[in-house]
Amino acid sequence: GGNGEADPADPCQRNDDDFSVEVPLGFTFDLYGSPQTSCFINNNGNISFGAGYATYTSTGFPVADFPMVAPFWADVDTRGPLGGVVYVKQGPNYLAVTWDHVGYYSIHDDLRSTFQLIISDGTFAPMGIGNNVCFCYDDMQWTTGSASGGVGGFGGTPATVGVNKGDGVNFFQIGRFG
Repeated sequence: GGNGEADPADPCQRNDDDFSVEVPLGFTFDLYGSPQTSCFINNNGNISFGAGYATYTSTGFPVADFPMVAPFWADVDTRGPLGGVVYVKQGPNYLAVTWDHVGYYSIHDDLRSTFQLIISDGTFAPMGIGNNVCFCYDDMQWTTGSASGGVGGFGGTPATVGVNKGDGVNFFQIGRFG
């Protein structure tokens, strides 16, 4: 668990282990044949469907009962004054979430990582027609928070990158990074 749902007036506030209110997509995202029309933006480097997800120590996929798209599921902590926050941009056929220069737990902002997730209905031309998930990375400086066994941003339980339907069967895992 985290420290509760983020403020509805500011779904991307500085926080540790929080998640946004339910965000309507404005389009239908196909998650392994399961149509999704809303999501939760989770501070710990993923979006989820059906409920927010505060778990900060990642596991490999599949994860039963929790559908998510994770460009970098790790213990993100945006409370540090030098660290960035999470930004959201929506269009009629896409949602882009950027974790911009975010730090790691506990309030560490000496190392910062920037990554982005874009999901679409498959008609968002910059991703390529027919594609509905895109992961983008800039400067990645850490992999693990101290609550997940990391020291100085590394070691411990590795971050997970991929997509999980939540049925215990359908997923793809690009990797685990420690």
